[in-house]
Amino acid sequence: MTLQNMRNALDDPRLKGRLQMQLVAYGGTDVFRKAQPYKAELKALQQQGVIMAQCLNTMKERKISKDELFPFIGYVPTGNGELIIWQAQGWAIIHP
Repeated sequence: MTLQNMRNALDDPRLKGRLQMQLVAYGGTDVFRKAQPYKAELKALQQQGVIMAQCLNTMKERKISKDELFPFIGYVPTGNGELIIWQAQGWAIIHP
């Protein structure tokens, strides 16, 4: 799911006020890197209630420090683990 698709879903009148989203990045971190042009889009999504989390496992594997990422990002031990937990709680998982 792209950032634009996330915004579209949040703006869908059928889902308005009934939808929660979490953006979990694992296997890559580019969307959350300060060097990328996504800050405004991510902040807008965050203001709409989207939870954002980066996989610490990926960061360790790729030697990426938290200083390289936006300060408003949360962290989870493993991205796949996070998805497994959410899916077990009944959440739908959508992959890009």
